[in-house]
Amino acid sequence: LHFTTGGNSNKKGTRIPAVWLEKGTKLFIRSGHARNFDDGCNPPQQLALNRTTRVKIRVAGGQMKVWYNGRLVCRSNKYRRPDFDTRPTKVYVGDPWYGNAQGTVSKLVYQKLR
Repeated sequence: LHFTTGGNSNKKGTRIPAVWLEKGTKLFIRSGHARNFDDGCNPPQQLALNRTTRVKIRVAGGQMKVWYNGRLVCRSNKYRRPDFDTRPTKVYVGDPWYGNAQGTVSKLVYQKLR
């Protein structure tokens, strides 16, 4: 899952956020902020195979937090000035820069926090 205002990386607005599977079923989660366009949280837990996991990612209040099934699994305190670009944004479920993972994304909700 990759939200970007243009391109894969190397500049503001390219990972707002971006989420990939790596090393089996571990999530690699990125969202830019004022000091680093490619910072994030990498929960140490693997996602269970053949079972639904509710994943929630929130960038607010100076933090990025990640929950699996309501349980906090990762937190970063580097988001005092998160990268929320106002330009038109493309959303990829499988982006053109990396190979596709085998899995299902359902009930996706993206909302601007006030």
